[in-house]
This record gives sequence, C-alpha cells and structure tokens, in this order.
Amino acid sequence: MKSIIVTESEQPEIYATVKRERPAIHRAVSKMAKQMRDLSDVSQKQAIAELTATWIRAVYPENLELVLSLSDAMREQTDIYLKESKGTGARH
Repeated sequence: MKSIIVTESEQPEIYATVKRERPAIHRAVSKMAKQMRDLSDVSQKQAIAELTATWIRAVYPENLELVLSLSDAMREQTDIYLKESKGTGARH
C-alpha cells in the first residue's frame, strides 16, 4: 500500500499550517462536538467514523489504496496527538 505519511522535508510546512490554523481547528472541533453531545457514546463514535470516511473518500474518490493509506495516516496522527496531549497534561 502506498504510504501518504509526510516526509521529513514536508513536515515544517505542515506544522506551520497547523500552527497557523490551530484556533480555527479548535473552533471547528468545538462546533462538531456540540452537534454530537446528545448522542450516546457509541453513536458519537459512529458519527466521527462516518465523517472521517466521508472526508477521506472525497479526497481520493477513485483510489481505494490511497483511501486506506490516508485512513492509516489519520489513525497514526490521532495516536501522536493523544500521546502529545497526555505528555503535556493538556485536556481538549
């Protein structure tokens, strides 16, 4: 499967984008979380999975290999984010 994990040379640009957009990211996440607060925990997980899958399919509508690669990359990024937020004591 083709990996779409960013290369070391791409990281500075990506980090700069995320840093610049961090306030907008947090606002968007807060709005989405509010939309889901009346759902059960199982339904919240389903909603997040469906949102993620819909977005991934929109990025690569005709390429299952890239769809699965992006899904893997997003799982890895989620793990990284969780580890970093635990290490800093941050709660989001």
